[in-house]
Amino acid sequence: MPKSAESLIPLSVLEAVADYFKILSETSRLHVLQCLKSGPMNVMELCDETGLGQANLSKHLKLMTQAGMLSRQPKGTSVYYEITDPLVFEFCELACGQIGERLRQQAETFLQAASPSPTPNAVKRNTRGQKSRVKAHAAGPQR
Repeated sequence: MPKSAESLIPLSVLEAVADYFKILSETSRLHVLQCLKSGPMNVMELCDETGLGQANLSKHLKLMTQAGMLSRQPKGTSVYYEITDPLVFEFCELACGQIGERLRQQAETFLQAASPSPTPNAVKRNTRGQKSRVKAHAAGPQR
């Protein structure tokens, strides 16, 4: 049964959700969030932790602050940033869990495909590099 037009999320809301996830789609921003999980940090501390240059980091911090993920608190000559939306970590944990499970399944499939399975009349190379046929049931009477 198709959903009625009334139950659909308005396009303007979907655009806001897409913008939110765009912020999370950048590795450097995820790294910043990871650093801020332990508490507020100033720009220099974040530069040291992330390895990002100050100009690049400031650009990311501005976008994240405008998106409402971070707050900016001036303290003396420094500005400290902190997480204002702790749900962001739940999104990240959920995504990491899903990606981890997918990778586990792929690794399992790969290992199954890579493991040799004996087959009747498999081709084997002898010590001189020549091909020879090997019977699957070597034991037993030969006729």
